[in-house]
Amino acid sequence: MTHNPLSLKVVQRAFALSVDVHRMADQAQDAMARLSPGMRNQLLRAVNSIALNLAEGAGHASPAKTAAFCNTAIGSCNEVELQLRLARALNIVSADADLLIEDVIEVRKMTFGFRKHVLVKPERP
Repeated sequence: MTHNPLSLKVVQRAFALSVDVHRMADQAQDAMARLSPGMRNQLLRAVNSIALNLAEGAGHASPAKTAAFCNTAIGSCNEVELQLRLARALNIVSADADLLIEDVIEVRKMTFGFRKHVLVKPERP
């Protein structure tokens, strides 16, 4: 069963997270470049991957394929969370990043829920 990605709350939340992380990374660009070269690019690739994988997975008729894209999005959530925690530990970003970490955790939970929904919901003929 395919879903319209833009109608899914998990995609909307992941998209908003991506925008917020981009804004934070722009503000911390100089510190990231100085203290952890490559962190900004990797963080942005990972955070973009969350919404993009959810959107791509939502377009598949196969629940197994949709779930596989959810798994990739979950992995990207894990990566983004750790990158943000590292940036906090290195004082690259302010305590405001803690709110982004909470958002990542929420998106990950929602992604687990979406994956479960896709795998247990019977397909309609």
